[in-house]
Amino acid sequence: MKKPLVVACCVIVICSLLTVSLLLKPPSAPSDGEPQTSAQPTPQTTAQTTPQPTPISTVQPIDPALQQAVKNAITYLKQTQDPTGLLMLNVIYRQFGIAEFNDSLQRYDQLLASNPDPLLRISRRIADYNTSAVQPEDFNSVTDQLDRLTVPALYSDRISLPDDYLSQLTDAMDIGFFYAEHSINSGSYLLTHALLATIWLQNNHCSLQLPEDFTSTLYQENAALIGDGSQVDDIELEAAAFLYQAGQGNLVNPVFVQNVIAAQFTDGGWSATRDTPSNTNWHPSVLALMILLHVEYPAASYPPMIAPAPS
Repeated sequence: MKKPLVVACCVIVICSLLTVSLLLKPPSAPSDGEPQTSAQPTPQTTAQTTPQPTPISTVQPIDPALQQAVKNAITYLKQTQDPTGLLMLNVIYRQFGIAEFNDSLQRYDQLLASNPDPLLRISRRIADYNTSAVQPEDFNSVTDQLDRLTVPALYSDRISLPDDYLSQLTDAMDIGFFYAEHSINSGSYLLTHALLATIWLQNNHCSLQLPEDFTSTLYQENAALIGDGSQVDDIELEAAAFLYQAGQGNLVNPVFVQNVIAAQFTDGGWSATRDTPSNTNWHPSVLALMILLHVEYPAASYPPMIAPAPS
């Protein structure tokens, strides 16, 4: 009896040991495709490693010909001694930060000191909001048809517009377009200056109520001044430059911009007319540079042409 009892006890002990061993064995990893049922450890916070989308670049591709044309034009224009040219360089300096033109107003004042012309005192407002150079009697000297369009707009936040100013503006657009249709460039400047006047009215936040569709028609008619030939002249450059200033650069054909680059002379300037291509001049040159800078540095908006009130 004792021997069978001993054997039975041994069997029980061995079975108990096997049972404990199985209970203490760690669970095996699930096979591929087998759902994981064991408890997961609490995840630890880690740095974000999810790949971020690459932003779409909004930088315009570099055009070496455009950059070189701009560089050459700056070299050419920084030597100008024309007062109105210096005021336009001041506009370019404020809008694009061209360092070579940072002294344009000081140079203008030097010329004004040696030639105190009433129109020069009036025009200084373009570069200096608080200009004190102008005298009330200076406005009596404004007799030129183009000046009679632009000077009231230049001072529209200080001086009341003439009673017939709206009719002057609409007539200038209509007459200028008539001249443009008949390829009379001298009269077409009424059209470009009507555009310049509206830009300055907007710069001064003038509340003049223009006829419906006036500005859109004005933009389209100025765009029509720009030809599609390989040669460019002053009236085309002026129309394109003012369209860019008005935020309507989309109306300027990119082919025209390439023609502007191709029309630049080796001295860095442009000619005013197709008849005298060798005579470069500050006026078409500053307009061409203004166009090219808008193309090189596109933006939703730019500082106004007229210097704003100091902040």
